[in-house]
Amino acid sequence: MLILASPIYYHGFSGQLKCAIDRLYAIGAPSQLKLKKVGMLLSSGADDVYDGAVYSFGKNFLDYLKLQDAGIVTAFGKENKSEEKLQEAFQLGFALQD
Repeated sequence: MLILASPIYYHGFSGQLKCAIDRLYAIGAPSQLKLKKVGMLLSSGADDVYDGAVYSFGKNFLDYLKLQDAGIVTAFGKENKSEEKLQEAFQLGFALQD
């Protein structure tokens, strides 16, 4: 199980998260990973900037490594501190259980 988290920079992940993801690719064959489920938390200053990160998460990460999507929680501006988003994040963590 893994939760990835990143602020959005120019419709994508942070450079630090991109580097960490690239290291997972360097392992070799995706079947060598014991990782099964992955979720993502994304934060931004606007609500219409997630498409690039969501695409990269799904196509370039989950599909390539043959991982199960546990879900994505996005929050922008004041949503970052809302009870609703806290509950969404809790449910995402709960979805990672076997």
